[in-house]
Amino acid sequence: MKEKILGLQHNVFFLGLTSLFNDFSSEMVFSVLPAFFISVLKSGAGALGIVEGVAEATSNFIKILSGRWSDRIQRRKIFAVAGYTLSVFIRPLYVLVSTVGGVIGLRVLDRVGKGLRDSPRDALISLSVAKEESGRSFGYHRAMDTLGAILGPLVAFLILQHYQLGFNKVFITAFVVGLAAIFSLVLVKDIRQVLDVKKNSTSFPPLSRRFKIYIASIFILSSGALPVGVLLFKTQDLGLSVADIPLFYMIYSVAYALFSWPAGRIADKWGGSRVIIVGYLLLIAGYVTLMFSSDIAILIAGFLLVGTFSALTDGVQRSYLSFLVDESQRGIAYGYLNAAIGFGALLAGAVGGYLWQSFSDRSAFMISAGVVLVGLAMFGIGLISTRFTPAVVA
Repeated sequence: MKEKILGLQHNVFFLGLTSLFNDFSSEMVFSVLPAFFISVLKSGAGALGIVEGVAEATSNFIKILSGRWSDRIQRRKIFAVAGYTLSVFIRPLYVLVSTVGGVIGLRVLDRVGKGLRDSPRDALISLSVAKEESGRSFGYHRAMDTLGAILGPLVAFLILQHYQLGFNKVFITAFVVGLAAIFSLVLVKDIRQVLDVKKNSTSFPPLSRRFKIYIASIFILSSGALPVGVLLFKTQDLGLSVADIPLFYMIYSVAYALFSWPAGRIADKWGGSRVIIVGYLLLIAGYVTLMFSSDIAILIAGFLLVGTFSALTDGVQRSYLSFLVDESQRGIAYGYLNAAIGFGALLAGAVGGYLWQSFSDRSAFMISAGVVLVGLAMFGIGLISTRFTPAVVA
């Protein structure tokens, strides 16, 4: 597509706006969940980890199917519209729940929406740009996504500051903001190319060995990335109020937003593999900082490091994939990538939350850091064994 807005392809620009509004909405809800669990549900990190794990498991299964289906019918936008609409209309229903089981149900439905939209949307971004613009485009998308993730927790914090335990006001406000995400999709154009796709085949297409090694390493790395929702329980060690929790999620999101777009541009110039490796090393540094946080300044530094890790890996991991598969396989390939990230998040949430609540946060940090090191080792072995050329793939 030749039309550009602020140097970005038309679809990339408007999908960025969609993500901004959607994450403004969704992160308002997500940022208050730890406080909601503590104050209303009278529960802790273990329960939240299980909730997120079950929700992500459902989402990941849907991601594989939606990616493959979008390849077969060569339509992406319809999945994005359906996914965003389902998620947005789930959010006001949180005002009706008062049990962990109720939250699980709503989070699962919210993640079904995410599963429907993510792989086709990523494929649509990928098909909308030339390969040399891939890193910048995904970086912009993640930056807009995370800008919404800054505004959402900030507004949630302000609401809880003015209305004690005003969670219902947060949920309703999130729904209203989310409607803007749905309306912005009207300006996105679908891309239907004539690709070599066997539409009558019900089997998944074969993918390269280097792609499989990459997906396996991303799964291990993601298994070592503790959910931010679990990390936010660290605020309680310093005696902070539950109303302050969204503020620390906002701090995480500030770092995420600041470095997402530059990370994509650096990946385009110097290679995505280097950026991914640095990102996971920063995650380990963030774990160490949070583990030994004894005052608010150190706690802030820890969340800034974790936010920078997300900026350097989230969009770059998706951009990197475009070099590993043909255009005809983009949907299913992004389905596998999102599934690897999500199933890794399932393990990280369930196991990490259990370790945090049953043993200590230090146990969760140390084991998670060890898993990340194993994942980095496999990622490095994959680079060597498949002889990736930095100028082409790295």
